[in-house]
Amino acid sequence: MNRYEMGVVIRADLEDEAYRAELDRVKGFIDRFGGSIEKVDDWGKRKLAYPISKLTEGMYTFITYTSEGNTPKEVEARLRLQENILRFLTIRADESAPAPAAAAAPATPAPESAE
Repeated sequence: MNRYEMGVVIRADLEDEAYRAELDRVKGFIDRFGGSIEKVDDWGKRKLAYPISKLTEGMYTFITYTSEGNTPKEVEARLRLQENILRFLTIRADESAPAPAAAAAPATPAPESAE
């Protein structure tokens, strides 16, 4: 089983019930293709970096799940057909990857020079 993180941007002009229905549909796709959802992180309404279909805001949600290797491909194929999903991206969360050097060690101040 692999661990994946998926970011989904849903239209911000939807009613709350319609937004929840879209999010449930995305989670349903993951479940249908054998995924197990670990965490859903809802960031709420955010400004888009550039207009998409004349929209300037979107509802950002990040989903962490575990599944077999073919699940992300199947889920993304279904998301392409959803008109209320503006953008999505799935990455494989590799647990064995080392932490970035900047985050691993705090910056040390430069020694002062004596003059």
